Parts: sequence; structure tokens; C-alpha cells
Amino acid sequence: MNAIRILSALLVWLAPACLTAESIQDVRVAARRDLQNAVQKLDDLRNRIEKEKIPLVGKVEQLERETARKRNELDRRLRLRDNRDANLVQLREEVEDSERALEVSLGLLKDYAGSWRQSTPSAEQNLWAKQMATHLSSRGEELDSSLNAHLKILSLSMDAVFKQAGGFIFAGEAIVPPEGVREKGHFLSLGPALFFSGSEGSAGLLEKSYDSDRFASLDLTPESVLRVQPSRLLQTSEMTSKTIAQAINEPAGGLVTMPLDPTMGKAYVMEGGEVTFVEELQKGGIWIYPILFFAGLSLLIALYKAFQILSIPSPMELASLEGAFGGPFETLRKTAKAYQGKDPEILEEILYEIIIDFQVKLEKALPLIAVTAATAPLLGLLGTVTGMIDVFRQITNFANPENSELARGISEALVTTKFGLITAIPSLIAHALLSRRVQGVISKLEAFSARLVHLKRGSVSTPETEGKNDASAD
Repeated sequence: MNAIRILSALLVWLAPACLTAESIQDVRVAARRDLQNAVQKLDDLRNRIEKEKIPLVGKVEQLERETARKRNELDRRLRLRDNRDANLVQLREEVEDSERALEVSLGLLKDYAGSWRQSTPSAEQNLWAKQMATHLSSRGEELDSSLNAHLKILSLSMDAVFKQAGGFIFAGEAIVPPEGVREKGHFLSLGPALFFSGSEGSAGLLEKSYDSDRFASLDLTPESVLRVQPSRLLQTSEMTSKTIAQAINEPAGGLVTMPLDPTMGKAYVMEGGEVTFVEELQKGGIWIYPILFFAGLSLLIALYKAFQILSIPSPMELASLEGAFGGPFETLRKTAKAYQGKDPEILEEILYEIIIDFQVKLEKALPLIAVTAATAPLLGLLGTVTGMIDVFRQITNFANPENSELARGISEALVTTKFGLITAIPSLIAHALLSRRVQGVISKLEAFSARLVHLKRGSVSTPETEGKNDASAD
């Protein structure tokens, strides 16, 4: 039993060894066969890869070219997009510039419409007021609507200019001075001139230009253009008014002569605005009165002293004790002749005292003229200062003071300065001339007295003369 077990075990142990030797041989054969098969497959695969490689390279190159083309197309589209954005920005800027230019043009048209309306006389404003109001009513909030309305007003103004250039007559009413009543009649607009002939006989010129500074900043509205005041007639001479009335009432086809005012009525306005002497003095304020007082005082003194000095007769011949002279020269001669003393120096002193007294008499009140010449400019300067103080006070108290208030202060300043200089300059000249004349008279008196003293000295030193003098003394 054991032998059988041992034999079985031995058989079991020897059986794998036999099987292993045979399997290794098979494995080698199978491995070699598999290797050959694998090499064959590898060769086949390599051959297949070589066959398929050229089409794949071509396809890769085609894809690369397609990729490059698409990249170029993308770049082109990006550039187009950038250009389109840039063009849109540029176009938007151009649109904004055009809108600003249109707004500027609209502002210019508004300024022109306002200036044309204000420079047109009231009589002619009535002719275009309704049409202007219609155009202004048609404008809206949009820029093109307002621009269109003002272009129509521009066209209307051109039609008005053409009519004025050819001349035309229209009916209306004007304010006739000096009462200021309204009178109906006919107007003749001829270029820059405007004439009027009323139904009650009034005729004359009307001021063509109009001061529109007050209304220059106001925007025209349909309501404002309809508010028109009548024109005011300017006062002209009777002959001029008659000529204008005949010319306007002349039938069509006749030849008429019309007066022309190159100043467009401003000369008549300036003539009517000229102030009188009293009105100018009233503008000078309180300081004009002392200036006038000094002016009158110096004038009276100058006239009196001029008469007093110029009335002194000058000797026409040499001084002598026996001649006949006038004025202070005769006084000196009589004093020298009546002197009985023997000392000529005492006579000289007596004559000198007479000359001094006469000089004092001639120079009396002349310093008042000098005082006037010195005081009048100072008073004028004082009026200037007070007037300018008043002007600056108006500017300080009010943001926009009235022109009349400013003009009043400036007038006071200028009028006092004017009259101060008018007073001072003649006073200074009069004082200089009179003083020089007095000095000339005194010099002649001194020379005359010196001649008399010399004659008296000669008569006293002669013995015969001394004897005669002693006899006359007895």
C-alpha cells in the first residue's frame, strides 16, 4: 500500500518535469512565431504609415494655410471694426462741430434780427412787425426750426432794404413836437433818409438810426415786435418842412427835390440837446457860485484898475518946472516948483513919498486879482473832487446806476474845472498886465521926479536964482 503511494508520488513528481521540457520548446516556437508575426505587423504598419503620411502632410499644410487665412481674415475684420469705431467717433465729432456752427449761425442771425429791428424807425417797424411775429411764432425748440424762422426774418429784412433803396411811401402817424401830439400822415423812406408829411401840415425829417444798446441783449419775441412806439418828428426850418411836404404830396412821375441830412437826424438832436449858459451853470453844483463870485469880483477890479491906470496921461515932453502936465506928473511938477529949500535931497525925498503914495493907490486891490487867479483853479478842483465822489457813491450804492446820475456827477466835476480855469487864466493875465503897467507908470514918475530934482538943484546953485529966491521970499 505504501509502495503504491510512493510510486504514485514518484509518478506525480516526474510528470511535470516531462511536461515542462516539452512546453518550453513549444513556447520558444510560439514566441518566435509571434515575434515574426509582430515584425510582420510592424512592417505592415510602417508601410501603411508611409502610404498615409503624404496625404496627412498635405492635409496638415492645407489646415495650416486655412488657419493662416482665417487669422488674416480675423485681423482684417478687427481692423474694419476699429476703423468703423474711429469713423463713428469722427462722424460724431463732425456732427457736434456742425451743430455748434449752426448754433453760432443762429446766434448771429438773432443778433442781426435784433439789430435790424432796433435800427429800423418805429414808422417802418409797423410794416414788418406782423410778419416778424409770424416767423417767430413758427420757431420751435429744435435748432432747425429756429434757424429756419430767423432765415425768413433775414429774407424779410433784405426785402425791406430793397424797398428802401428804391424809395416807397406808406401811411402812419408820428409824434409832432413840441406838444408831442400824434398826427397821421405819410412817410417817405428813401435810402438812409425818412421823411414825414402830416395831414395837419407838419412835415420834417425823422431820425433813421436808433440807439439799440438797451435792447441789444434781449431776444425777440412775437409780443415784443408788435409793441411799436410812434416815430418822433425832428424840428426843421420852415423852408425844409415845406419842401418835404411838397415832395411827398407831389403826383407820381414828377421831379422833386428832397433835403438830405448826412447825419441822419443826429445834428438836430445835438442842436436840441445843447445847453444854455444858465443850464451849464446849474450843472456845476454848489461850487460854481464862489467861482462866479471871484470871477465877477476880479473882472470889476480889473476893469476899474485898467481904467484908472490907462487914464494916467504920459508926458509928451521933457520934465520942466514951468510946463503943464497931467495927473501925478503935474503934482510932482507943482511940488518941485513950490519947494523953497536949498537941499535937493529933501526935495527928492518929498517927491519919492508922493510917488510911493501914488503907487499904493494904483496897486490897491490888485492882489485880489492874484488871489482870484490862485483860488479859482482850487475851487474848480474841489468841484471836480466832489463830483467824482458823487459818481463813485452812485457806483457803490447801485450795481447799475442810471446814466443820468453818473452824467450829473461828471458834469459837476467838469463844469467847475472849466469855469475855474476860465476865471483863473484871464485873472492871471490881467494881474500880470496891470502890475507891469503900474511898474511902468512908477518908473516914468521916478524918472520925471529925478529930472525935476536935477532942474531944482541947478536953479538953487545959480546966484541969480538965489537972489530971485531971496527977493521972492522977502
